[in-house]
Amino acid sequence: MIRTTALICCAWLCAAGAVLGQQQGKVFGPAKVTEPWEAFVFTEPVVNSEIPVDITLVETVDGLFTPIGIRRPKGRGPFPIVLFFTGNGGAGVQQVRDYVNNRAYTMERFLAEGYAVAWLNYRAEAWFAYTGTPLGVGRQQANQLMSRPPLEYDDLRTIVDYVKRLPYIDGGKVGLAGNSHGGGMILRAAAEGLDVAAAIASEPDASEFLQMPPDAFAGENPLYPTMESAAPHLDKKVAMERIRRIKIPIFFMNRDRDELQGLFETAYAWMKEAGCNVERVSYDHPVHGYLIRVPKDDKGVYHPDTIQVQAIQQALDFFKKYMRP
Repeated sequence: MIRTTALICCAWLCAAGAVLGQQQGKVFGPAKVTEPWEAFVFTEPVVNSEIPVDITLVETVDGLFTPIGIRRPKGRGPFPIVLFFTGNGGAGVQQVRDYVNNRAYTMERFLAEGYAVAWLNYRAEAWFAYTGTPLGVGRQQANQLMSRPPLEYDDLRTIVDYVKRLPYIDGGKVGLAGNSHGGGMILRAAAEGLDVAAAIASEPDASEFLQMPPDAFAGENPLYPTMESAAPHLDKKVAMERIRRIKIPIFFMNRDRDELQGLFETAYAWMKEAGCNVERVSYDHPVHGYLIRVPKDDKGVYHPDTIQVQAIQQALDFFKKYMRP
């Protein structure tokens, strides 16, 4: 396979903000990528498609690189873009290639409607490391110093800023579709001011965001199927302080019989109570991640079921309200 490589350098024009604070005598400012901002791009074909993918290694705030796969319709643009992602991160380039080539039905639908799309990966989840405190960057001698370890949702913020500056992307029309842990990342990043046009939280793991203690989530398959079962383990005061900072429209796509449906529904209900711009739908579907996990047969043909077709159309309709091509 022949791959072309491009080096993209751009400055991350970080929004002006006050110094985030001091810790043990160190001053921390807003997190930003060191300039010049670099990304390495490898263009590859996509199975059964005329639209290739730019496998892109994006520099993150601490100088490490995370992979994403960007595809765009034919033409010059600028295009609106929807960023898709799921799970706990850390799976590398191979996961990006897998979803772009084998689990891309939903992304293909968006491409056909005039959207650019991207599949994201990011650093692996750190177990209950989220505190609700924004990341700050300072200096120790000649090098960077972080106010806390960068987390996966910090990578999400970096990726959003990167794609906004691509010449073929409309920076005012960036949307997110995060499933499971990815949906929880949207809630956390949005509470810290993530600036996107709209987002879908698909069966979002909101455990950390709703301040559930780690021991209540420590089992391999924790069970909180109802709001009532989850309620004793959540801190509504802390959660509502975070929720009230969310300014972007969010569409919850929940799943009736999911073992964490109680968390999905609580996050939606408390956001609605707080007056956020929020919508909800819930389906009785056997697949966690039904919005993005459309199966292929042995000939490589996708076979979405009735619910998946309906859910994908609802997702398209949602994004068209805020970022129509």
